[in-house]
Amino acid sequence: MPGFDEGMLQRLLNLSGGFDRISLAVHEGEAEAFRAVVDGLGLGAKTEIIEAPSGAALWPWAQDRVTVFENGGELHVLESADAGDYTGAAAALALRTGNRAASDRPQPGGNVLVDGKVCFVGADFGESRIDTARSTEIIACQPLERRGPIRFELTPGDLSWRQDIDRSIAADGSRQPVFHIDMFMTLAGTAPDGTPRIMLGDPAWASELIGLPLPEGFPLKAFQQIEFGLRLRGYEVMRNPLPFIYFDDPDAKLREWFYASANNCWVECDEAGGGRVFLPEYGFGAWTKLKASDEANATIWEGLGFEVIRGGDFLPLADQLGSLNCVTRILERA
Repeated sequence: MPGFDEGMLQRLLNLSGGFDRISLAVHEGEAEAFRAVVDGLGLGAKTEIIEAPSGAALWPWAQDRVTVFENGGELHVLESADAGDYTGAAAALALRTGNRAASDRPQPGGNVLVDGKVCFVGADFGESRIDTARSTEIIACQPLERRGPIRFELTPGDLSWRQDIDRSIAADGSRQPVFHIDMFMTLAGTAPDGTPRIMLGDPAWASELIGLPLPEGFPLKAFQQIEFGLRLRGYEVMRNPLPFIYFDDPDAKLREWFYASANNCWVECDEAGGGRVFLPEYGFGAWTKLKASDEANATIWEGLGFEVIRGGDFLPLADQLGSLNCVTRILERA
């Protein structure tokens, strides 16, 4: 897991400490070592250690094997098209339903956000693949170009370095500025008049806060198009700083750009319009200037009546193109 040596697991567990139950999947033979970590944090009584076979792939990013939804009062299972994957069959058996359909695409939870009666779906997931009893809102921009690393002058006259500006765009022709909508968009409860509220990342604002210009070719218009579309559909859209920063690999002479996203967070809403929000932070190490965007994001949420719980340094996960919500899977949703 990226950031393990920097204490990332301990930070995640501490953030989860206020929850009633924590599940932690580890490989066989490592359960005792992880149990010691959990006990040392005082979380042993509420933590379940799940032992997976030693050959199982445990990725740093959580991803669903199936999507279960209700349509017309009946349960449906959307499963993998892989004939060797029996997860969908097991889910259908457990739910006692024969309604199964196969998808030839991955089913990342980060491209589906559910809030009350509305289901927000990233356009790259496939507009016709989610059909539920909820209203479905497609989050999309105009198709984007996905370029590979291009040469640039780190110093005048030196073109030996390359930079990858578009690594967060899924593929050429993508209709999302980031591969998962939960990296740039957060469902933030309702306004006082009952209007659903959405927090949408603003890279331009973050650029001004931290003094780092956006690179040439950055898809700024994509964020503007998404905001315009949401407002047209009646949502209250608030903007928050979404920094776009980089990591330099001197051996490969490669600069890799990524988002330090506070939108990729945990949000709990209450009936009064506020609640709790767990925010990842990034103003550490080589990027202390990100403390400015960390503080701005916390201030925005506090102004909405939310209790802000700070997550600490999440740079090790952001460098891997994800953050707090990407590394967890919440089983009971909406």
